[in-house]
Amino acid sequence: MIKTDFAGRSLDMSNDESLTEYQELIGKLFNSMESLAEQASEPIVVAKVIYEAATDGTDKLRYTAGEDARMMVANRKELDDKTFIQGIKEQFSI
Repeated sequence: MIKTDFAGRSLDMSNDESLTEYQELIGKLFNSMESLAEQASEPIVVAKVIYEAATDGTDKLRYTAGEDARMMVANRKELDDKTFIQGIKEQFSI
């Protein structure tokens, strides 16, 4: 996650409340985003990685920006599928 303040809101997301079947999941996601935002990377961290990707002269497809992303990638490599997915569900209360 990147620390931003689009349109004066730290979490600039829209939600079509007419899609009632998704509202419980959306609510859980929005609640989780607040805690994730506290650990978000500064925009300069992401900008530097984007610059690296555009100028490093390699055919590398994946880059990791920020400590939160490093942790996610490390967990994905170290944990089996079931444990990793369960961790994501717990993180987002789903």
